[in-house]
Amino acid sequence: MDKRRFMKKNEGYSLVEMIIVIAIIAVLTAAAMVTLTVMHSAKAKEAASTLEDALSETQGYARGKMVVIGGTNQPDYRFALAIHKQGDRYYVKKGYYKGNGSDMTQYNSYDFPDSENACKGKGESFSAYVTVKYVDSTGTEHDIGELSQGGDAVYIIYDRQGMCINGDGKFNFYKKSGNNLISTVTLNKNGSHTSN
Repeated sequence: MDKRRFMKKNEGYSLVEMIIVIAIIAVLTAAAMVTLTVMHSAKAKEAASTLEDALSETQGYARGKMVVIGGTNQPDYRFALAIHKQGDRYYVKKGYYKGNGSDMTQYNSYDFPDSENACKGKGESFSAYVTVKYVDSTGTEHDIGELSQGGDAVYIIYDRQGMCINGDGKFNFYKKSGNNLISTVTLNKNGSHTSN
């Protein structure tokens, strides 16, 4: 008898209660989306900062220094960076370029020792939430590809005065979701770089 009386009184949720619950869920979802967007933007800015650090460090090494490989000076080598993609991540890898006249596109002219690079020789990693594209001096934007395939990676080379003799241009950092431009690092011919 008591059970039946309880069942008759239990009429479920009212329409107002359901609307309140749905409104709370909507507010929480919106807050989560904003947080995710802010987090992905921060990752893109962090990736740009990682590239700036690598540029500054490599230019500093290049100024007036002889490359030393295997304990011997290499007068025809220059300090270099490679920005490349492996899987769904982008990396900046440190190494050397062996001068071959004016031709700086030969993959076999570069040496990027695994022992000098993080991530098992891949280089410093950018976030998986970031897409990096290179804009050359003509203003053409390029996708950055695998280092092992040669021409798809972007090679940056400094001479002994710290001037950029290859790879100057803009590096655009996009959020992977939505492909929104978050940050740009501009590398100038004189070796200086700026970020915005």
